Amino acid sequence: MAKKKVNIMDYLFLIGMLVTAVGFFLPLTSHFGGNANGNSAFSIITGSGKGLVKVGSIITLAGAVAGIILSFVNLGKSQKIAKLVSLIVSVAGGLYIFFNMSSLGKDIVKFAAKISGSGFGAGFYIIIAGWIIALIGWITSRR
Repeated sequence: MAKKKVNIMDYLFLIGMLVTAVGFFLPLTSHFGGNANGNSAFSIITGSGKGLVKVGSIITLAGAVAGIILSFVNLGKSQKIAKLVSLIVSVAGGLYIFFNMSSLGKDIVKFAAKISGSGFGAGFYIIIAGWIIALIGWITSRR
């Protein structure tokens, strides 16, 4: 019996969700000259966040954690749909935060300045990269 060859594309969704979860604990914003001392999404949940931002952060993390769990659980034919739903929930949480903290007419740089006084931090970029990796993994996955 031949061994089944491991394909990295089958694990991209898991990697993307793990990257999103890691980005959740890194600073989302950077202050004054690029110092990474902004709030992480986790610190927003545990204390410094306000109502809508806290809810959006919880939704974002819940979607990422659900995606990680779904990578290890076999749901049969509905596995791929369940993974897509977890990714959509995570992205929806991020969009919920964005649209509740900025007006639609402002661009992203002004949004970052509004919440931090400067710009986006490593956590923001890592979360976005995680979503993209997970989406690519979902598209290329066979199960």
